Amino acid sequence: MSNTTRRTLLRMVGVATTVGLAGCTGGGGGERTVAGSDYPLIDEWLTETNVGGAADNYDGELLDWTDRETVTVHVGTEGNRGDFAYDPPAIVVSAGTEVTFSWTGEGDAHNVDAEPDEQLGKSDYEFSSGEPKAGSSVTYRKTMDEAGVALYHCEPHLSLGMKGGIAVS
Repeated sequence: MSNTTRRTLLRMVGVATTVGLAGCTGGGGGERTVAGSDYPLIDEWLTETNVGGAADNYDGELLDWTDRETVTVHVGTEGNRGDFAYDPPAIVVSAGTEVTFSWTGEGDAHNVDAEPDEQLGKSDYEFSSGEPKAGSSVTYRKTMDEAGVALYHCEPHLSLGMKGGIAVS
């Protein structure tokens, strides 16, 4: 085998490995999902417009992350006519999972508020990251310790549809 042929073969193996691994990193194909109709409260919250706008990045499915001890929801991702979305907008986790809300630094100052009185009156969780903050080094952690549903929103961007939902099984 000549050097040129070996180099070509190694280059092809490297490209194939990179492409193959890219599909394993999450985000898109390969993720397990659950139909929003299985969690009608979350589905209603994310599509409802009587309280804020509808979350335009919600596609009617929740990502099934019940096999993870920790998960990350990005705050200030593309959606709702700017960087005014949570990504992913809807997830299912197991009781005891720690959710880290991680700011992207985009879309102005954000927060994460789960306040049942402001969210259809039906959320099982109540928590807040505090006043809206800007920057990419901001995080807020919440352990989802009991089965139920957490509906949350960004205070300054609720009218745009910056909403999220977590089902805890």
